[in-house]
Amino acid sequence: MARIVLPEAKIFKEIIDATGNLADEISIVLNPDGMVMRAMDVDQSSLLEVSFPRDMFLEYEVEEPQVIGVSVSNLKKVLKHLKKGENLTIIPEGDYVKFSIGEGGVSARRFRFRNLEVVTPQIPELELEFTVSAQIMTQALKKAIEDIEEVGGSAEFNAKEEALVVRAMGVGRVEVRFARGSLATISLEVREPASAVYDATKLTNILSVTKISDVVKLEFASKMPLKAEFIVGSGKVTYLLAPFETA
Repeated sequence: MARIVLPEAKIFKEIIDATGNLADEISIVLNPDGMVMRAMDVDQSSLLEVSFPRDMFLEYEVEEPQVIGVSVSNLKKVLKHLKKGENLTIIPEGDYVKFSIGEGGVSARRFRFRNLEVVTPQIPELELEFTVSAQIMTQALKKAIEDIEEVGGSAEFNAKEEALVVRAMGVGRVEVRFARGSLATISLEVREPASAVYDATKLTNILSVTKISDVVKLEFASKMPLKAEFIVGSGKVTYLLAPFETA
C-alpha cells in the first residue's frame, strides 16, 4: 500500500489544469524516490513531464513502483475550490484511487476514482543541442503568453546576443522583448543566434504552471523544440513543444 501527502494541493491543481490541455487521462508513477507524471497531446507535438522527489512531500510511503491512472476532468472538478494551505493525500486502493483534500483541517474532503489503465508516454532519449538558454521571471513570461494568446496563430522565438524576442502573428501582432540585463531576464546565453516558430495556442498550455514557479528556463535552437523548465520547490515541471515544420 502506498500513501503520499503533498503539503500544498494548489501545486497539484495547477499541474492538472495544464495536463488537461494535453490529455483526458494521466498516469501517475509512484517510485520509492519520488513521483513522475507525464502527458502528451494526441499529435505528439507537446509533452509535459512532472518530477517531484520524495522530499517535496509531508509523507511519502512507497515501497515498490506502481502506476495509477486517473481522469483529468474528474480531478479538475474536485480541485476547483481549494483553500490556501490545504494538503493533498493520494492513496491507491486496488481498482480505485483515493484523494483527500485538507486532511487534519476543519473540513477534509475525500474522493474515490477508478484506477484507470493509462499508458505512460515513453520519452525517447533525445540529444537536443540547444544554442539558446534564458532564465526568465515566470510572471513576465506569463504576461507574454497571455498577450500571445490574444493574437493566436504562430509565435516566433528569435535570440541574438543582446535579447530574446518573441513575436506572435495571428489576428494581430505582438512583440515581447527579454533584453539581457533587464529585470525580467535573469540570464541569457546565446552560443549561436537562433530562430524557431511554435504554435501559439500550445504555448498557452503552460499558463497554469506559471502560477507555482518563480523562474523558468527556456532553451531552444533554430528549427528545434522549445524546452521550458519550471522549478517547483525541489522538483520541476518540463514542457517540450515541437516547432512548426515551416519554421
